Amino acid sequence: MVADIHIALGALVIAINLIAGVWGLLVWRRRLPAGRAYAQVLAASQTVIFGQAILGLLLLSQSLRAAQQLHYVYGLLPAGLVIFAWSARRADHLRNVLIFSIAALLAAALATRALTVSGILG
Repeated sequence: MVADIHIALGALVIAINLIAGVWGLLVWRRRLPAGRAYAQVLAASQTVIFGQAILGLLLLSQSLRAAQQLHYVYGLLPAGLVIFAWSARRADHLRNVLIFSIAALLAAALATRALTVSGILG
């Protein structure tokens, strides 16, 4: 049951981070105000990353292991990206949007790779 939720949430991590990343790049490129909707999508994308990490730790506590150890690296790096993005914020709004967008796109790529090395996608 928890493993199925972990897989579904992994797909959500990929999808919502792709949306947040592309949306943010459009905001940055066109020098538009990010707006409340973008901020909420970005917050949701970061929240599902940490939710996914917590579910992964719950699976580990139940002695359920991934097929490859590399899955844990790809699974935890997105949380590190979120922490990095928040620590790299400055007064420049557009720079912050760019950093968060790049972090979201990298998180989507890492989550895709985590699914691949788990044996689910590849």
